[in-house]
Amino acid sequence: MKFHEFGNRNQTTVMLIHGLGTTWDKSFGKMIPLLTPHYFVVAVGLDGHNPEEESNYINGEKEAEQVEKYIHNHLDGKIDVIYASSLGCITALLTAYRRKVTVRNIILDGTADMSLGIFNKPASKVAGWFGEKIITGKMNGFLKLGGITPEMLQTFLYPGISRTTMKNAFYDAASMFDQIDKMEPYHAVRLACWYGSKEKLAARGAKKIRKTFPNGKDTLFKGFGHGEILLHPEQFFKEMQLFLNE
Repeated sequence: MKFHEFGNRNQTTVMLIHGLGTTWDKSFGKMIPLLTPHYFVVAVGLDGHNPEEESNYINGEKEAEQVEKYIHNHLDGKIDVIYASSLGCITALLTAYRRKVTVRNIILDGTADMSLGIFNKPASKVAGWFGEKIITGKMNGFLKLGGITPEMLQTFLYPGISRTTMKNAFYDAASMFDQIDKMEPYHAVRLACWYGSKEKLAARGAKKIRKTFPNGKDTLFKGFGHGEILLHPEQFFKEMQLFLNE
């Protein structure tokens, strides 16, 4: 995991965590210049998604441990807001819920509930193979079910991701919602779920997450697919400001 810092440390701190199959700079490269005049920005590169290092994504708990360590060592143990997209939502949610550091706000974008119950593990093996096909440009039509558009693939896809990372990430994302169902309500963190009208799995996931984090409100982006707000940096910036200023 890599942490990339931008802006003035004396300002409100915003941590950005990207999703599966992309990188921090592909996801947030156009966003960061809009944010840095107003916020101190920390962009996180998840394990298995860094061209400059050899690693694999294992699970959100291991990612959360690294985020907690960074917040403890560099931000005095507290952070104002964590924005996370897709797979990154697991890391953000666990960082807040584990309460080893203080997280005041989290924005979860694209909280897709892919749980298949007892079939999560065997399905994850297929997901690794399936992911390789997507990287090579095959079977992309199936991604429409998750609201992922061709433009998003072209903009955000990181071709260096391994089958191991994809397999682990799918299993982690699918099984996480089984854990959420067992979590006790936690009121200390203000949470927003963002999702597009084209992604039904994220709407279902947001309803489950809201039971654990009742403080906050959700935002539906009409006509958008999975994580598509990242294609609109100015709108992203305005929506984040609205949430933080409420």
